[in-house]
Amino acid sequence: MSALLRSVAMLVVFGVTPMLSVAALADGATPSLHSVKASPDSRPPGHQPARGMFLIASRGLSDPNFSQSVVLLLEYDAQGALGLIVNRPTGVTLGDLLPDVDELKEREDVVYLGGPVSKNRIVLLMRSGRHPAESGRVFADTYVSSSMETLKQIVATGAEGGTFHAYVGYSGWGPGQLDNELSRGDWHVTPADESMVFDRAPDEIWPELIQKNAGHWVRAPAGKFVVVSARP
Repeated sequence: MSALLRSVAMLVVFGVTPMLSVAALADGATPSLHSVKASPDSRPPGHQPARGMFLIASRGLSDPNFSQSVVLLLEYDAQGALGLIVNRPTGVTLGDLLPDVDELKEREDVVYLGGPVSKNRIVLLMRSGRHPAESGRVFADTYVSSSMETLKQIVATGAEGGTFHAYVGYSGWGPGQLDNELSRGDWHVTPADESMVFDRAPDEIWPELIQKNAGHWVRAPAGKFVVVSARP
């Protein structure tokens, strides 16, 4: 099992809701930043699931947790997969979630819902030309971290939303679970794009990506993913 998978293996699965509110988080515990790491960039050349790839929900995926979602994979191996939904902003600001952090009091950074698992945890995605402290590289100049000190350092530099996003919870799959979903056509797989994560309006991400990736990808006997049909 990878270091990233090991780091979250013991987290508790909380109730599932498609969106998040301040009231939903008022369970007596302030969300914390949990240690996560990612290895150096190793994205495959094809459309196979791996760290640094997007999972794009198919038009037919009706699960309310993932309908019209785009997930950035942080890890994928035989033990399962982890990722963050990148296009689900909430009505909650980071300052609302962490009221004791003085650096956040005058900011309006919106928190995103990363997935239905462990929504009392916060994970950061950062775009940086240098490797930030206490972070792991996901792909290109995108890094993942859950260090409170790293968050404070980012905010202290005056970084805007195009530099980092904060996510509550994450998306997780057990061994073989994501493979099964891919085989039945629930997801399209494509290399992740930093501009989609940090620059696009959230409601534009899925429509644009589903239009570009309308093929139906399934795993062939040799283990590769191939297009078996096209969708309008």
